[in-house]
Amino acid sequence: MALLSGSHSGQASRTGTTCVKVCGIVEPGELDALAAHRVDLVGLWLAIPGGPHDLPLERWRALAERATEIEGGPAPVLVTFTKDADVLRSALESAPVRWVQLHGYPTPGFVRKVKAIDVGGDRVKVIKVLHVKGGECVEAPLIGSYEKAGVDVFLFDVVSDDGRVGSTGQALDAAVVAPLLEKLTRPFLLAGGISADNRGEYESLAAHPLFMGVDVDTNARGTDGRISADNVAAITRVWKERSDA
Repeated sequence: MALLSGSHSGQASRTGTTCVKVCGIVEPGELDALAAHRVDLVGLWLAIPGGPHDLPLERWRALAERATEIEGGPAPVLVTFTKDADVLRSALESAPVRWVQLHGYPTPGFVRKVKAIDVGGDRVKVIKVLHVKGGECVEAPLIGSYEKAGVDVFLFDVVSDDGRVGSTGQALDAAVVAPLLEKLTRPFLLAGGISADNRGEYESLAAHPLFMGVDVDTNARGTDGRISADNVAAITRVWKERSDA
């Protein structure tokens, strides 16, 4: 499933292979590492209070601009917990970003407000996270409503036992996700412990016609907590080359 044909056109996979998104970038050098290893989307955190990779607006904007300047670089995604559409509108109007990833539990009505944001005539693309906790998807009853509100892509991710949302590093249970796919008419991404070593655990999901790709944070990092070029290379090699086969 290739939603995109070019990294900065609002699309997601340059080659028609699996889209790889790496989240929580905070340094320009990390963007260079992602571009070198064919990463398609980069998540830049904004308005995530207390988040380890949350960025002040000016720094967020600078990294977004840097991402679009790198030849073959990943398209920037505004990753946020905010439920204030004006915050998103202000950020999007001042940066070359057309993707918004909504974490937490915003309503379909809020998704509709985000889709209504006009950024120079371009259509904002919305990734809505679907949270898996305790063996079930919290938003499962709302999937149809989210689609009607304009969600472009869904992202399955894990809520930790203590309620933490996003970048938990906990593994996503493929058996929980599988029965939900019949509810979808939009592409989906997988997150939650995705690595270069566990592609086989998600093979049935990756074979689905709406499968778009994976979103990685924890396993893209080295022991120092920074993005590891080696880890990113291994992840893209396994996930992209398998889809080319």
